Amino acid sequence: MMHVASDISRARIDRYLATAPDHLRPILLVVRDSGCAWMNIPQQIGRFEIPKGRPLVSIIGDDLDTAMGPAGFHRKSIRRLLAASRFISIVAAEPQVLAYATPALAAAGLGVNGTIIETRPEFELQWHALAKAEAPKAQMILVSVKETAQ
Repeated sequence: MMHVASDISRARIDRYLATAPDHLRPILLVVRDSGCAWMNIPQQIGRFEIPKGRPLVSIIGDDLDTAMGPAGFHRKSIRRLLAASRFISIVAAEPQVLAYATPALAAAGLGVNGTIIETRPEFELQWHALAKAEAPKAQMILVSVKETAQ
C-alpha cells in the first residue's frame, strides 16, 4: 500500500522545511499552502492508484542503489500516472530546483498533475520515451549529466 501525502499538518511540514533539501521545498510548500497531494513511488511497489480530487505532485524514485528504469515499476500504473501528468521532469543528474518546482507550481497554480522521475543516466532515454508516448502534450524538463570532452 502506498501512502499519499495530502493531509500532513502545517506544523509538520514547517519542521521538515527547516532541513529539507532545496529541490524538495517547492513540493512541500504546495502541499502545505495549496492543498496539493504528494506521492512518492518507490521501485517495485506494485500496482497503485492515482489519487483523485486534488492536484498531485508525484516523484518516481528510480535512483536508489540500483536504477531499474521503467521495468522496475508496475507498467500500467506508471503509464496511467504519466498520461495524467501535464508537467514531467526527468532528473538523471544532480537535482535542480527548477525541475521540481515546475511540476509543483503547475499543480498549485493550474490544478494539473506533475511528475518528477528521479533516475540514473543509463535510463534517462527509456523514461523519456515512455513519458513522450504516454503524455505527448506534457511539458518536459530534462536534467542530464553533462558530457565531458575527450
